[in-house]
Amino acid sequence: MILDAAGPGSRPSALRRAAALVWLPIVVAAAYLGQPRLPVTPLAIAATAVACLGWVVMAARIERPAWDAAGLVATAAGGCVLSVLAGTWSTSVTFCFVAVGAAGARLSRWPAVALTAATSLTLALTIANGELVPSLLVTLGLVSVMLIGMSRRDARRRAEEQELARAAETRATEEHARAAALAERARIARDLHDVLAHSLSALAVQLQGARLMLQRDGAPADTVAQVERAHRLATEGLAEARRAVHALRSGPVDLPTALRALAADHPGATLDLADDLPEVSAEALDTLVRTTQEALSNARRHAPGAPVTVRLGQVDGEVELEVTDVTGTRPDPGTGGYGLVGMAERAALVGARLDAGPTEDGWRVRLTVPVAP
Repeated sequence: MILDAAGPGSRPSALRRAAALVWLPIVVAAAYLGQPRLPVTPLAIAATAVACLGWVVMAARIERPAWDAAGLVATAAGGCVLSVLAGTWSTSVTFCFVAVGAAGARLSRWPAVALTAATSLTLALTIANGELVPSLLVTLGLVSVMLIGMSRRDARRRAEEQELARAAETRATEEHARAAALAERARIARDLHDVLAHSLSALAVQLQGARLMLQRDGAPADTVAQVERAHRLATEGLAEARRAVHALRSGPVDLPTALRALAADHPGATLDLADDLPEVSAEALDTLVRTTQEALSNARRHAPGAPVTVRLGQVDGEVELEVTDVTGTRPDPGTGGYGLVGMAERAALVGARLDAGPTEDGWRVRLTVPVAP
């Protein structure tokens, strides 16, 4: 019946519970008001109470297997007693069929068979009076109901297994796509390394040669200084490109290790790392490293020699990165460069918040990253 519609461990809806409970007063009323009519005796009332209580427990589907089994036994026992009191077939036998069907759907095989056998034997000896044909009919009816319940349980189990198989297939597809993405990143990294290493290295050599030629020919000091600055920028750009390519090829790295390496490459940088930081996603970790790298590069470019503080901590359950320098100046973010724009776009992709702007004595970049779910 409706009582076996939900499988083990599932949570039936309120509508399904209500539908199961609606049948209870109908069965009780038919047992006491129909023909043959149950006698209104203390034993009949007690058996009815036990059967009704078991029915309610089954309909409520309390998340305790022992309670579920107790409800099945109580419903079957109450139905058997009421059938014995009726002395013949009556509506009260419905309790027995409901209990057996629910047992097939909820209990394991042998407990369900045991409950069915006990109920069949009781009804065969009482209602059927031990006669062969009626006893066989009772037994076949109860066994059929039990098998229907078992088939529904097996169907639910197969559906759950199929769902788990689909989930495993989805995970395997995601892992395959992730592996393909890493392979593509490695290929792009190799291409970038070849292009940048050749072009920037050649540019640095050419600028070095140009500086020496200008000094030999007695060029003005400001011209030589411009060439030296261009050479220094090319050298720094080559170093930063190599770090980016290395990170692209190696994938996610340990965040404290990466920040220590970046701070060590920046003269005058101070690193402040908090302990027991919450876990963040791989994409967010990469964003933290890239933001630190870009902020330090901007500090080196716009505030050379200024002290820089890199702080990584936890604020309100989120990871916060703050890179601050002093005595530095910056161009208006809306009028030059794409560094801040790139940092903001990268932060938005992982659901982080970026705040960059001037302070009283320098510039500050603050990135707030949500923790991993």
